[in-house]
Amino acid sequence: MKFIFILTLITFTVVSFGFVDPNLTLSTHALYKVVHAPLFQLVYYHRPYMTGLFLFLLTVLFFCYVYVFKYADRVSFSKKRVIPTLVIGVVVLIFSYPAFSYDLFNYMTTSKVAFTYQENPYLIMPIELANEPYLAFTRAANKVALYGPVWILITVIPHVAGFGNIWGTIIAFKALNAIVYVAFVFLIYQMTKSWKNVLFFAFNPLILIEVLISGHNDIYMMLFAVLGIFLWEKKGVENTIGSVASFLASFFIKGATVVLLPILFVKKLSQERFIVWGYGLLAFVFFFLTPLREELYPWYAVWLIGMASFLDSKKHSVLIWFTIVLSFALELRHLPYMWMGYYEGPGPLLRILLTVIPIGVYGIYIGIRYITKK
Repeated sequence: MKFIFILTLITFTVVSFGFVDPNLTLSTHALYKVVHAPLFQLVYYHRPYMTGLFLFLLTVLFFCYVYVFKYADRVSFSKKRVIPTLVIGVVVLIFSYPAFSYDLFNYMTTSKVAFTYQENPYLIMPIELANEPYLAFTRAANKVALYGPVWILITVIPHVAGFGNIWGTIIAFKALNAIVYVAFVFLIYQMTKSWKNVLFFAFNPLILIEVLISGHNDIYMMLFAVLGIFLWEKKGVENTIGSVASFLASFFIKGATVVLLPILFVKKLSQERFIVWGYGLLAFVFFFLTPLREELYPWYAVWLIGMASFLDSKKHSVLIWFTIVLSFALELRHLPYMWMGYYEGPGPLLRILLTVIPIGVYGIYIGIRYITKK
């Protein structure tokens, strides 16, 4: 299982370079050109094969994940055996190309507006920057900053660490994501003392793909939100202040966690109930509010996976397995674009079907199980 897991992540990393934007040259080295050329052909000119490969790799990852999570209590999945595997996997993914989204380039360009050009990213759009080379491979360049000021401040770290080199900046962003991923895993263990809860989050393929490959920033929002919950339960004025500050930081990264703030003022609410209510509120935002703006993006599920990671997997087994099925269903949403090369046409309908069908099958299974138990 360890070999299959690592091999799959290595394959994901290698294949990811086929998705390099045609307007972006990561390297002019002869070896890179030799490796990149067939991968580029696979992604852009043999789309059905690339789609099939992605589906195969995704299925293998979920098989490994479900197996590890289901048998987490076995000796073979002890900390000493699993942690090295996880560390290797994370390091491998840091060096992957952000294949399945352009959001990382949006972060990079917005950071450049703020810290290189020293302009207000909430007033100046990247497209207004004359002769800016990042515009050739950045999407949504005709918009001002889409995220809060705390996120803009955080991006100064990889912006500086990248030393103005595109590939170096990509790695710096992804390395910072990996650090936050590890911090979140540590927080899960601190709050639950459960190795199974850690594995539920750490091995989830959606987390690996959307956080460590594509480099989305939702995990920052969730880290500060959960840290706020953790501090709120502790006594002392300093913990209360820290909790409120952490929640505000979460909100000023991405605003979705604002829905959690009212729960803080419900008296005598246990951590478990807080997490369940928080999951429900974020699920409401995820399923009913975000589609009003655009559509269900797979990486938004980081919110739900993050919250579910603090629940007892036996007591809340239906919700836990729903989250796992949802993770798989949402990753399938990459398939239509990967196959067709555009988002329009039958794309929206296909993405809906690929999401609804797995969830519907799970719902039927739960219904049948409930009826047979009566």
